[in-house]
Amino acid sequence: MSEISISPRMDALLRALYGGTLETPPWQAFLDQLRDALGGNYATLLLRPPNEHDPGVILNALVVSPEIYRAYNETYFALDPFVNLPDGDVVTVAEYMSAEEFEASEYYQNYIEPANVRHILGADLWHGEELLARLRVTRPESREDFGAREKALCKQLLPHIKQAVQIHSRLRESERERVLYANTIDSLSVGVITLDANGDSLNSNPVAERLLAQGRGVALQGGRLSFENRREQQDFKMLLGEVIQAHHQREAGCVRAFRLAGASSLSGLSLLIRPLPHSDHGGERRPAVAVFISDPMAPRQAPSDVLIELFGLTPAESKLAVRLVNGQSLDEASLSLNISRNTAKSHLSSVFSKTGVARQTQLIQLILNSVVTLAGEPASDRHD
Repeated sequence: MSEISISPRMDALLRALYGGTLETPPWQAFLDQLRDALGGNYATLLLRPPNEHDPGVILNALVVSPEIYRAYNETYFALDPFVNLPDGDVVTVAEYMSAEEFEASEYYQNYIEPANVRHILGADLWHGEELLARLRVTRPESREDFGAREKALCKQLLPHIKQAVQIHSRLRESERERVLYANTIDSLSVGVITLDANGDSLNSNPVAERLLAQGRGVALQGGRLSFENRREQQDFKMLLGEVIQAHHQREAGCVRAFRLAGASSLSGLSLLIRPLPHSDHGGERRPAVAVFISDPMAPRQAPSDVLIELFGLTPAESKLAVRLVNGQSLDEASLSLNISRNTAKSHLSSVFSKTGVARQTQLIQLILNSVVTLAGEPASDRHD
């Protein structure tokens, strides 16, 4: 059986290509290596075309000045005649159009000739009718045009480039979802700490970091949750052990919870511990457990402008509703708003009418169970 071999250059290109899916920005090393391999002066990968509302995503092997980048986005992208190539074909601009037509174009005369570009090798990658990527490598007038060797190398790379772009797109989608969920948790004023199977902290969100820094009976010491109360430390250790065991046994429904002693019966932090899905990858530093921390004394998040949009409240009514949600009585709210109690009662009556409730407890429940709390900004009076 004959051995399958890959040249050192192709091996380096493929490593840079797939490794580039994890870079920020992606594929800088790959484009630089590809430019050298093809003897070019520029190598560019367009992932998302620009438009009047979006600068798009255009990656270059060389650092391009903001002026050149802006000129392409605003003017010359629309004037580029070397576009919409057949899927997977590697084409030179000389094969695509005559030299006279190309050199007479505004794109050539005003944009690429001043950049010392004459020859272009290109390929477009499509998914149905959707453009996945547009690859372009260029040479100056002083060099000969791209030939069969360069086209063959580029042709070999195209299936890998297409796959790498799709992998990068999936990773980006997953990251956007992760950020969305993390921001949602933050907006609900819930702290989250992930622990590995040894109980060591892997990461935490800003809410958790703030709560742990307040000296309220629990802190992060040496990478582990440490409790001031010895009994609470023992309870946590026992419950954590049960949840870690559930993680190993893939029992997603195992949930444990307890509350810390606070200065008052209402002020103690609440903790909920649950297993995370088992990872398919090896390594000891894998997330195994999530610890959620809730502060019963934290102000509820109900931005005034969202209340206005959702329930049709006036600015004055929304300010009153925010204070009631955050636990103030009607008298306390009227005092903090510097209005009379009668005015506050009038606002409250109007709020009841607009929201369809009859009591303050119903109003608070309605607001806290609505999308208002997902708006991601602490309760405030942005209409003051």
